[in-house]
Amino acid sequence: MVTHPSLLPSPPRPRFRSTLLVLVYNTAMNPRRWSLKRQIQTLGALAVVTLVLVAVLGVFLLRQTESARVADADRQLERAVTQLVERYDYLRTAFDEQRTTTPLRSGDDGLLRLLAEVVLAAYPGVEGGFYAVESTRLLGYAYPTYQGSGRKTDVPAAEQPTIMRVAEAAVTVRGAAHERVDAGPDLILFRAQAVLESGQPVGAVWLMDRLRDVRDTRRQLYLLGLIGLLSVSGGVAAGAWFLTSRLDRGISAIETGIRAMEDRLDAPVPAAGIPELDRLGSAINRLALALQDNQARRADIEQRLRQADRLATLGRLVAGVAHEVRNPLASIRLKLHLARGASADPDRLAQAFTVIQEEIDRMDRLVERLLSLGKPSEPSRLPTDLSRFLAERLELWEARAKGQGTVLELQPVSSISEPVLLGRDRVGQILDNLVGNALEALTDRGGRITVEAARPRVGEIVIAVADTGPGVPSDAVDRIFEPFFTTRNGGTGLGLFLSAELARQLGGDLRYCNQPEGGARFEVRLPC
Repeated sequence: MVTHPSLLPSPPRPRFRSTLLVLVYNTAMNPRRWSLKRQIQTLGALAVVTLVLVAVLGVFLLRQTESARVADADRQLERAVTQLVERYDYLRTAFDEQRTTTPLRSGDDGLLRLLAEVVLAAYPGVEGGFYAVESTRLLGYAYPTYQGSGRKTDVPAAEQPTIMRVAEAAVTVRGAAHERVDAGPDLILFRAQAVLESGQPVGAVWLMDRLRDVRDTRRQLYLLGLIGLLSVSGGVAAGAWFLTSRLDRGISAIETGIRAMEDRLDAPVPAAGIPELDRLGSAINRLALALQDNQARRADIEQRLRQADRLATLGRLVAGVAHEVRNPLASIRLKLHLARGASADPDRLAQAFTVIQEEIDRMDRLVERLLSLGKPSEPSRLPTDLSRFLAERLELWEARAKGQGTVLELQPVSSISEPVLLGRDRVGQILDNLVGNALEALTDRGGRITVEAARPRVGEIVIAVADTGPGVPSDAVDRIFEPFFTTRNGGTGLGLFLSAELARQLGGDLRYCNQPEGGARFEVRLPC
């Protein structure tokens, strides 16, 4: 007996294998802290996973339908028949070389059965063998994958007529023949292929495959249920995507409305089309209206506070004026009374009128300073060389400074080279008040007064006047800009108050700064 390595059985192949990839577990450990969008996306992802799983099950179920199973079985029978014919042809060649009668001609049932078992071991559920033309017999029957007890060696009696018919048809056409037979819920497939020697058919290879329960009507119901499940899963995934898109559009509309509210509080948040988001937008609109109302109330309260502050300031001013005027009037009344009794004494009369003149001049200066508060601001600012302007103002005080041993020093204005827009008259009044106060502070001790200017940022200049005097007591710093408050004997208490008012009229302010080395330093900040 001749054997060949290719006749050895190959390992059985599985008919179906499927691998499922599951989504990686999300790193967020607390789903309750997820955003609504993320939860909807997770729901959509789970729906997609369900859809994939159902699709895989659907493929499996479709493979179990009648048409799919019949097509698979047909292909399996075709491959098995082709392989069995090729093995027999190889075996016949070996017999021809040994000049020995071939198995089909000699009717060698054992060798043919071995050949069939080797080939059919790789095809579960397939049984078959050979048909010999000369003896009109079925030889070499094999069913190696039979699931029953023992080894099956007999050709099925009920199917033998059909096997003979298909094998004879293959011999007649010198090719392939096949047939299907219904057996209740089962379907039996037959296939045969003619075996030729020197161009003449000497027999045929036949195979049979019984498809059990292929006509089970419950499979159709399973298929319909699967299609329904696929539809539901697809609907859930599409719904999650649709809801996420609507949520995105709604949130974008709310964000756009809120950005518009940054400029105008009366710009409403548009409706998003989602009831929950619309309630949120309505709440934001109500909040904006409440905030707008509160801002209006706040502006009204601030206006009232400013009015009350002005009235309080006016009250202090009136009280100060009354005090300042009453003293000179009392002095004038006293001197006039004395003058009546001293009409015979020219010296005493002249002295009385001198005091009266001084008190009248004092009241005139007071009235002049008060009138400066009511003057309108300059209609425009003029380009000014700041270095020259400061130098000119300091020249007016040079003689007085030298007379009391005080040095006036102007620091170079290197950071401001081009002309600046300045209200020169008002700034000159402020500078005169500050320099005059510094000279008053240094009257008995001498010292140094320094004037400097700088530009800390674009659109602003700072003019500073510093002295080496005693400075402002710490308990008086908060009151130095109040009207009629003074720490100097004989002072009116209006200089710093008027200077601060003039600076505010020019759009700036006047500040007092502490100096670690001692002395006073005032800074005027003005737009330019």
